[in-house]
Amino acid sequence: MAKAPAHSLVPPTRLLVSNRQESTRPLFAKRPDGSADWILIYNEGGRSYFRSAGVEFFAKSGDVILIRPGTPHEYGLDESHGYWKNTWTHFQPRPDCLEWLHWPELAPGLMHLRLAGAVRAQVRAELYSMDAAAHGTQRRHEEFAVNALERALLLCDSRNLHAGSHLDERIRKAMRLLCESPEERFTVETLAHKCGLSRSRFAELFCGQAGMPPLAFLEQQRLRRARELLEHTSLNLAEVSLQCGFASAFYFSLRFKKQFGVSPRAYRKRLKDHP
Repeated sequence: MAKAPAHSLVPPTRLLVSNRQESTRPLFAKRPDGSADWILIYNEGGRSYFRSAGVEFFAKSGDVILIRPGTPHEYGLDESHGYWKNTWTHFQPRPDCLEWLHWPELAPGLMHLRLAGAVRAQVRAELYSMDAAAHGTQRRHEEFAVNALERALLLCDSRNLHAGSHLDERIRKAMRLLCESPEERFTVETLAHKCGLSRSRFAELFCGQAGMPPLAFLEQQRLRRARELLEHTSLNLAEVSLQCGFASAFYFSLRFKKQFGVSPRAYRKRLKDHP
């Protein structure tokens, strides 16, 4: 009987989704078109394989794999070993965290760090905290999960010999514009012009560094802003939609629900019910 891919489809990413797995059964994921999210997999025990662009890598205990959005990949339990224990997360990083995500590449978009000693134990503890919070019910449990993930990423960054400022200054400028003014009606052409690049070169460079196209990045910032306005203001949905640059309150509600798994109205009600 053919094996079915494990978690080849994941829930819509809100801030992040995660899980811990321990298995001796065939377990794998295959995504020829990559994922819309960043993926981090911490290999705690056993052995697993990762494949992309003709490269195959076998991960052991202490290996951390990071996969950029849009990277074709396949991974799973190495059946010759027969055991795999891991923690995984799909996430969308904040713009100012992107520079932490330039790790040594095994293949384009498939990155790897090997951890040892105290840092390895610290990263594991933070990822455990992330997963516990992600599945919790406390108020702002997703934010607690993101906080733990970011601490884990910072610890990884401290052991990344290739760390440094990798963002092109022109792309940094574009990201700053999109983050500071998400309500603006930006187009790829206007952004490319502001950055002194051709449309095609700008789109290629932005996607390569941010892990997503410019307008997808813009929508992400709009939804982040909308979430903040729902949490901290009494603006109605039409006003939130307008301030965040959406064409209509209806379209805003559709995109918000797709990103966060709940409608804006239900999200605000949940905050009131659980202050």
